[in-house]
Amino acid sequence: MNPLKRSYYYLSSIFPTRLLAGITQPPTLLPYHHLVSDQQVLHLKHLYTFKNTRQFTEDLDYLLKYFKPISGQDLLHSLQKDGKYPKRSFLISFDDGFRELYDVVAPILIRKGIPALFFINPAFVDNRILFYRCKISLVIEELERRNSDKPLLRRTAELLGSSDTSILNLKTKLKAITNVNQHLLDTIGEDLGLSFETYLKTVRPFLSLSQLSELADKGFTIGAHSWDHPYYKSLPESEQISQTMESCRFVKEQFHPDLLSFSFPHSDREVHYQVLNRILAAEPKIDLLFGIQNQKSEPGRKILHRFNAERPEMPMLYQLNGLLLYMWMCRITGLNKVKRN
Repeated sequence: MNPLKRSYYYLSSIFPTRLLAGITQPPTLLPYHHLVSDQQVLHLKHLYTFKNTRQFTEDLDYLLKYFKPISGQDLLHSLQKDGKYPKRSFLISFDDGFRELYDVVAPILIRKGIPALFFINPAFVDNRILFYRCKISLVIEELERRNSDKPLLRRTAELLGSSDTSILNLKTKLKAITNVNQHLLDTIGEDLGLSFETYLKTVRPFLSLSQLSELADKGFTIGAHSWDHPYYKSLPESEQISQTMESCRFVKEQFHPDLLSFSFPHSDREVHYQVLNRILAAEPKIDLLFGIQNQKSEPGRKILHRFNAERPEMPMLYQLNGLLLYMWMCRITGLNKVKRN
């Protein structure tokens, strides 16, 4: 986080949270995470940071001081009943279906009586394939471990279309890989002697179908997050719709949720209204769509926007106050609505 943004969050913590919540009167807060863990997670180590169990628990306790936890069904019922959000509420969600949801997150949420949405990618369920972004992290880890092997670094740079063999450059190039050119990771991994199949079998980073079913039986709502987590901006509109509806169909057939929900992978910013309208008109009917544009609103509440609550350097006190203040400033300046083509 850059120093200016860090200073903003620090200064926002000076204000009483109750005061900011009273002034802002926010809709249902929608914090999202990927996972929580006290252990090093190699397939995510070089992608992003996440909170440990102490930080996560403290964040939940702070939220519970000012807001009540609700389920996706509670939110949908309230919106359908009178078009209003439940007052002073929050709905927490998790993306990508990592195993830690079963091992770490769910026990904490159950203990505190907090419902949650778990958004999954069917392609990763039962560890059938490894998400290409996870491959990026594993490749970077291996390159850092073998950073004195100049021929290896040279070969990797060549495969990435570069002559710069510095670790910094290689990491930058690797992190720029998307679903479009993800095949490069298999070639590089093979050259490094990495077996992604072995990693899947031994580490089992994603939830199994039986674990997901157990979570659903315990009251958690399973939602869809696209079939295999591509960047929608890289796909033709027909495939964006297919990714969405096929993942929703999988969730509905496997878990029969009372609420069918979908969160866009990576970002929803470049998804056009035409695509949203076709998704909402398709079968199975999606009850709630989620984006990640920091609690901004969209006409007709067709899509609700979450905020990233995962930064370990940012306690919920700072983040919640910063978010509430941001929402208030956006409202008075007219910047609180999402503009979409």
